[in-house]
Amino acid sequence: MHSLIAELQRLFGRPGQDLPDPLPADGVDLDLVSPDGRVWAMAVGVAPAAGWAPVAALCEGAVNGLALPPPAVSLAAGAGFRVWFSLADPVPLARAEAFLAGLQARFLADVPAALVSLLPSAVGRAVPLAPAAVGEGRWTAFIDPAMGGMFAGETWLDMAPSPERQAELLAGFRSIAAADFARAMAVLEPGGPVVPAPVGPVAGLVMEPPAVPGVAPHIRLAVGGGFVDPKSFLLAVMNDPGASADHRIEAAKALLPYFEG
Repeated sequence: MHSLIAELQRLFGRPGQDLPDPLPADGVDLDLVSPDGRVWAMAVGVAPAAGWAPVAALCEGAVNGLALPPPAVSLAAGAGFRVWFSLADPVPLARAEAFLAGLQARFLADVPAALVSLLPSAVGRAVPLAPAAVGEGRWTAFIDPAMGGMFAGETWLDMAPSPERQAELLAGFRSIAAADFARAMAVLEPGGPVVPAPVGPVAGLVMEPPAVPGVAPHIRLAVGGGFVDPKSFLLAVMNDPGASADHRIEAAKALLPYFEG
C-alpha cells in the first residue's frame, strides 16, 4: 500500500471502504457514512468567494477554542477549501451533523450560508477526496494550513502534487479522540459555554500580521511583489539570502508537498 493511501485510509477511511491503490487521477468520492449510519470523517467546505479568512478562523477555533487536533485542509478548486475532521471513534450521523452545525454557528456565523457546505448531512454523504485532477491543468491537494493564505486567489495547484509529499503532510494530523469530541460537543451544542478562540499555536494561519499604527511589522522580506502564483513566491523566499533562516525553512517545507523527490 502506498504511504498516501495509508494516510488517507487512517484519517478518513472507514471499515468496509478501502480506498483504491493507487488513487485514480481524477480522484475518488469518499462516502462519509457507513451502511449502519455511523461517521468517521467530516468536511466543511468554504467557497472561493468567502476567501481564506473564514477557513483560518475555523481551524484556529477548533484548536484554540475547542482544544481539538488541527484539522486537515485541502484545496478544492472551484469548490474553494475543505476543512477535514477525522474521528478516532465513529458517531451517529445526527451527532456529526450537530457537530458541523455547531462549528458553523460558532466560527462561520459571518459567512453566508450559501458559501458553506457541511458533509455528511441527511441529503449529502459523499465528498471528493484530494488529491485529484479536476480539469484545465488544475489539481486538488492537501496543504499546510499555515500557508493557506497563499491560495486565497487560486484554490488549486497547477501541477500534480507529489503523493509522497502529500503522505508526509497528512502524517502530521491525528484523529479526534472520543473524549475530546464529547468535550467539544458540550461547548458547541446550544447553551454551551462561550469559548473564544485566542491567538495561539495556529496563529500562523493568518499569513500577514495585523497593521498596528506605530508598530513595525515582524516580517520583512526582500523578494518584492509581482508574483503570479504562490509557488513562485515561496521559491523566491526560499532562495532569498536576506530572509531569516526560519522563513526560508518554512517556505521550503511548504513547497515539499508539491514536488516529486
